[in-house]
Amino acid sequence: MFRKRRTGLRYIVMPVAAIAAVYAGISFYSNNAEQASVPQIMATAAIVTPAPNTLIASAPARNDSLDMKSAFSSTPAAPSYEFSQRREEAAAPKPQVVMADAPTPALTRQISYIQAGLTKLLQDAPESPAVKEVSVGKGDTLMDLLVRNHVPRDQAYNAIVALSKIYDPRDLNPGHAVTVFFHQDPSIADPQFSGLKIQRDTVNAVVVARGEDGSFKVNKEAKAIHKSTRAFRGRIDNSLYVDAKEQGVPDSVILELIKMYSWGVDFQREIQNGDTFEVLYEEYLTDDGSIVPNRGEVIYAQLGLSGRNMPLYRYEDKNGDSDYFDPAGASAKKPLMKTPIDGARLTSGFGMRRHPVLGYNKMHKGIDFAAPKGTPIYAAGDGVVSKAGKFSSYGNYVRIRHRAGLETAYAHMSRIKAKAGGRVKQGEVIGYVGTTGRSTGPHLHYEIMMAGKQVNPAAVKLAGGRELTGKELKAFKAAVGARNAEFQLSLSKAAGMVASNSR
Repeated sequence: MFRKRRTGLRYIVMPVAAIAAVYAGISFYSNNAEQASVPQIMATAAIVTPAPNTLIASAPARNDSLDMKSAFSSTPAAPSYEFSQRREEAAAPKPQVVMADAPTPALTRQISYIQAGLTKLLQDAPESPAVKEVSVGKGDTLMDLLVRNHVPRDQAYNAIVALSKIYDPRDLNPGHAVTVFFHQDPSIADPQFSGLKIQRDTVNAVVVARGEDGSFKVNKEAKAIHKSTRAFRGRIDNSLYVDAKEQGVPDSVILELIKMYSWGVDFQREIQNGDTFEVLYEEYLTDDGSIVPNRGEVIYAQLGLSGRNMPLYRYEDKNGDSDYFDPAGASAKKPLMKTPIDGARLTSGFGMRRHPVLGYNKMHKGIDFAAPKGTPIYAAGDGVVSKAGKFSSYGNYVRIRHRAGLETAYAHMSRIKAKAGGRVKQGEVIGYVGTTGRSTGPHLHYEIMMAGKQVNPAAVKLAGGRELTGKELKAFKAAVGARNAEFQLSLSKAAGMVASNSR
């Protein structure tokens, strides 16, 4: 309560200061100008002639020593009154309007200066903010946040009740921004709470607004978004992920790029320094230039591995199904992914080796990928989960049954996401890298089994996927030409923007 009074104090002090300035200016002039006297100042107001038989105020006696405060006082000097008691008496004579001498030019200028200064003082006075951005702190509730920012508790409660109809205030996390709106009424010292806005993500927001009847209503609000394309071309000196990231390619695009080629490229052994990459992808922007995350598809990519170019194009057929195809119309998708994990390092291949824990030579019936704990592990192909849980020295273990007697297994997980008996799609996350079971550090042990026997994953040759023919192939080839032209145009625009910014 006291804070609110202090907030409104500046609206009282400012007019008082302005009036004091007027008094000081006129007092200064009255003490220094010989011809400017109080009666002359007062005489600038016209004396209204009263009608007969009404009370007549006698003029106050002239007093040059009258101070300016009494001269401008709202309480006039006590008048003497004379009433006509007899109806037959002649009407009282009409009083004469006495006009004092006109104010001197010097006094007129002084008053004009004071008026101009007062006007400027009021114009320059700071206004209370109509919009306030606040941030959720650790342990804050929305009620705490609003009340702390001078919103009356009852109004904050009503606004939160309205908000709860479409948004749970408990979803707010520390650091989340909340915009609080106030209505600035010139006749009221303190701004009045009029609503709030919570930006749920880059595009969507919820807005609570106060109506004329004082009640609060909640609405959803969405920014307009526009689709464009972006192109990148780069050289691989470390890894596809690291070098594409340095070029400015978003994480979601890099991961999609890796998945596109994971059926036919072994990222641990086939990528060499000096290899190249190209990518063209869709990008969605709001009107204020913000990028909408995780929206848009990769529509063209190319890896140049040891001088061998491998372009892929996204194509949607007449049934609405989309996939990536090479220039001949053959699908990049194979029954199994060669690398069911992103950003991992191959540490042990298939075959005899000295076991790092047991200390003697033992057949290693899979391949190991070292990766940080918690790295996602993908299903290498479509299938049914036949086992999910702890299994011998494998620790947390998942086995998936695919077509034609083909199976894959994943071991040493920190956490399992797949459920036994459930169906999974190729590329679906089934668990996360860990070091459970007989393990010396976080890694994925990956096996491929044919007819129940482990085989070398690097040596498995699997049939290709779908191939386009006839009218579909003709339509696809036309799309290939359009994609190539779009890539070059987008790349040229990006180069032009970089050159413009460098100047």
